[in-house]
Amino acid sequence: MEITIPHNELLKALELVSRVSTKHVTLPILQCVRLEATNNGILLQATNLEIAVEIPINGKVVEEGVVAVPAQTFLQSIQYISQKDLTIRTEEQLLQLETDSSNTSIKTFSVDEFPNLSKLEGEELLLQGKMFSYGIKSVAFAASQTSIKPELGSVFIQQKKEHSLTFVATDSFRLMEKTVSQKDLILDQSLMVPQKNALELARIIDFVDDNPIFIVNDNQCALKFPNGVYISSRLVSGNFPDYVQIIPKEYSTHVTVLKDDLQQAFKKTNIFLNKFRQVSLLVTKNSLTISSQNNEVGHTTDTLKAQVEGDEITLNFNQQYIMDPLSHINDDSLKLSFAGVGRAMVIQGVSDKNLRYLVMPMNK
Repeated sequence: MEITIPHNELLKALELVSRVSTKHVTLPILQCVRLEATNNGILLQATNLEIAVEIPINGKVVEEGVVAVPAQTFLQSIQYISQKDLTIRTEEQLLQLETDSSNTSIKTFSVDEFPNLSKLEGEELLLQGKMFSYGIKSVAFAASQTSIKPELGSVFIQQKKEHSLTFVATDSFRLMEKTVSQKDLILDQSLMVPQKNALELARIIDFVDDNPIFIVNDNQCALKFPNGVYISSRLVSGNFPDYVQIIPKEYSTHVTVLKDDLQQAFKKTNIFLNKFRQVSLLVTKNSLTISSQNNEVGHTTDTLKAQVEGDEITLNFNQQYIMDPLSHINDDSLKLSFAGVGRAMVIQGVSDKNLRYLVMPMNK
């Protein structure tokens, strides 16, 4: 194989596909990317058996060929090349990277060991890419980081109403739901995408910046872009929790407060959090008081002006759990709704009804 390729284009593609390549004890080939050059063009592929991605790259093919090369070594070598173009060729078991002023040799793997990446077949749905990515990124932080319950480590996607998709993630202590526009889309089935894979789908959408075709079957989903970029992910089997049942139907207290005021108060209470990251919220007639205490550091209290409807209430929360969703709420004002002592709090933007976040209080 011998190709000449623009440095910047190769670097961007490698930065994306190398995130998929992972070290694997029994399958070391999975740490590689597959680089193929044919008369049809140049293609870069990677998979970890959970997710697979392929990106076509512009370049000149002098001699056809295919090679499997360790992703991180390849990427790091490319990062330190400053020339506009470089020549890549294979020589026995080595991949040669050549420019006017440098030459790098990288040991390759047998390309025969690289998994066969087949394309998903099924009904093709046209997505509004940016909104799909936005939905994933709005909720993914709330997914569980453990693998004990795979459904809690996923992003749940469903169509609750026409011309939209609803994204949900929960770790059982908190839950984020975001509905985004998807004009003329009809999704017949709900699906659960592993959280890490979902974020890679969003990353690819943002990279390509175009509307992809969405394909779903019982075990996988895929995004196919007009420029040839393709990414597929396995789906989580099983049932997502019936989360609508845990969202309170009635509330004892509603508090409206400026988001900036809340974030500023949390910056101070963050200094005095204990090992449980506990913060106390006290709602009185026309204010919200936020306090934290650490016996080894000290104590702080901030009282914010707020519009309050309902009963006075005091609850303790993990402060990080309240801070995490704030960057995803575009409103200047927040509505905090309390269902009562020991029960969930729901956070929404005052004007954005397409997002809601539920968080459970701490017992201590």
